[in-house]
Formats: sequence, C-alpha cells, structure tokens
Amino acid sequence: MALGSTVALGGSAVVAAGEAAVADPRANRIGVHAGGSDRIRIGLIGCGARGKAAAVEAIAAGSDATNDASAASGVELVAMADTQSNQLQTAYRTIRGRQRHGVEVAGRRFIGPDGWRGVLASDVDLVILATPPEFRALHFENAVEAGKHVFMECPIASDAAGVQRIAQAGVRARSAGLAVAVGHQRRHELRTRQCVERLRGGMLGELTYARTFGGDLHDDRQVHRLDIVNWVLDQTPRAARGFGGVNEDNVPYHLVEYTYETDFPLISQYRKHRGGRQHGEYFHGTLGSCDMAHGSIRDRSGKVIWRSEAKEIRGKGWQRQFNELIASLRAGEKPWQLDQAIASTNAVLLGQAAIQSGQRTRQL
Repeated sequence: MALGSTVALGGSAVVAAGEAAVADPRANRIGVHAGGSDRIRIGLIGCGARGKAAAVEAIAAGSDATNDASAASGVELVAMADTQSNQLQTAYRTIRGRQRHGVEVAGRRFIGPDGWRGVLASDVDLVILATPPEFRALHFENAVEAGKHVFMECPIASDAAGVQRIAQAGVRARSAGLAVAVGHQRRHELRTRQCVERLRGGMLGELTYARTFGGDLHDDRQVHRLDIVNWVLDQTPRAARGFGGVNEDNVPYHLVEYTYETDFPLISQYRKHRGGRQHGEYFHGTLGSCDMAHGSIRDRSGKVIWRSEAKEIRGKGWQRQFNELIASLRAGEKPWQLDQAIASTNAVLLGQAAIQSGQRTRQL
C-alpha cells in the first residue's frame, strides 16, 4: 500500500522463523541416518545445473571426511526428481560419472510435476531442494512434514507470501529437531570469513557505506551479496529506493540504494551483459576500504595493509558448505541457517519492489 512516496512491503517472516517453538513429540524419534545405518542418504529435488552440482558436492563431502575418494563415502544419492525427463537423466549421468560410488537411485527417479513426492516418500535423511524458488515453500513444507533434514538453495522464495510460508514451516522444523541448511556458499569461503572477521573487529574503523556489483539480475547472485552485507553488519535493510530497465542495446540494468537499520547505506549495481568485469562487495570505513572479492584491505591513502593468503578457487565455498553440513550431521548436530536465508531473500524482494515501483519501499 502506498504511503505518500513510500511503498510498504509486508514481511514479518524473520521473526516467525526465529521464535521459540513448543517441543514436537516427533523430535526424539528423528535421527540423522536412515534405519540406524552409518550412511547419510540424500534425495534431490530439482536436477538442473545447481541441483546436480549440489548432489556431487554432498557425496564428495563424505569422501572428504574419510580421506578416501576412491571408496564409498557414506553419503549416497538414493532418489531424484525433476519435471523434465531429459534433465533428470542428464543429471543422473553427470553425478554418477563424478561420484560412481555414491549413486544408488534404481527405481527412484521420479519425473513430472509431482515427482518430488516420490523423493519425500523415499528412505532419505537429507533432501536437497534445488528447483526454482517459486516451488520452494511447497517442497519445504512437505519435507518438514516428512521429517527430512533440508538443504535448500537461495533465494528461498519469489514473493513475500512464499517467505512467510517457509518461516512458518521453519518453526515446525525447529521444534521437530530437523537441520535446515541453505546455499549461502560465500559464508563458507575462508577468504570471505577472514574479511568479515576483520571488518567486524574494527579494522576499517566505523563502517560508513558499502557497494556491491554484479552481472546478473536482481535475484540469484544478488541474494549472496546482500547476505554478505547482512552478515557484516548483523542487520537487515529496512528500506530501498531503486530503478532499472533495458538500455538501447537490450542490456538489463538496475541500481538499488538500501538503507539498513542504523541508516547504513548500501549501493547495489547490476547489469547483465557480456564483457562486464566488476563483481564483488566493497566496504568503506573511516580508516580505509575492503575489497571482499580479492580479500584485501587498504588504508585511506590506498596502501594495502592486509591481504588474505587463502588460496580460494571458484566453487570452494560450494564444496565446503556440504563438508561442514555432513560433518555436523554425523556429529549429531542440527545446523540451523534458515533465518539468514529469510533475511537475504526478504532483502532481494525489497529491492525488486523498489525497482518496480520507482518509489522508496520499506520493509514492515
């Protein structure tokens, strides 16, 4: 609803997911492994590029834990689902080609719009949700009802209603003792962690503003950059103003100015075109600036005063997030990352609303 020049975007989902829940009687009956086995059995819903990569990484995480990549990892893909037969079969061949010891899906490859039901009905411990975010709430609600631990990709929804459904299912998941992990792979990169530690430790003095750049639309990639800013500040945006469109060369672009809870400003710029080179997150403070992507901090004169020695390679965060998830489950822990995913998805939706309305949009 418009209030003067401000559009209000509903979203109390963060609070709903984080609230204490009454203990669920199922909680003590839900274990990490199926049938008392030492194996972790996973199901995959959504067999596109990210889904098949996530399955490979999950299986490899078991190998990393045993330090024997040639042996069975103790993590097995046992069920798959996709709406498209050719996409599922391609994913199956790719995953089996990369992890031949960890794929046992005979009779459990489900095709069609209701194929996900077959995965959830299978004897799986952990389900990977990697469909487009429009379907995430439906799949997550049913995964929780089926008593499955969940890893889901971000963003976790395409509208505020979907976020709130996920938050409500999250309350049930937490009371049932289920693990919920999300695809915020940047949080698992050593270089990024080192930068965040230094920023939060005051190496830049008082932080004054941040900038993010990218070459995609205001959803898939932006959710990760917003999560980084949320993480550094331990805040979420309360308002946004933005614009966007398509230029004469048919190149989409947009710019969003976010305002955080302490009036901290973030400028987010994106355009989708070939040849774009500027990607990453930049934080500025009273003592200097930080280039998060390259892991470096400069003083106000431009001199590098710290540089990460982490030898990160592309994709390392994706693998490490599964290494840490599988290790936690084996240790009997139940990772809980849903609140940060709700926050980053809400921030994306806030920016989208600002772009579409052309007005200052605030988060309720």
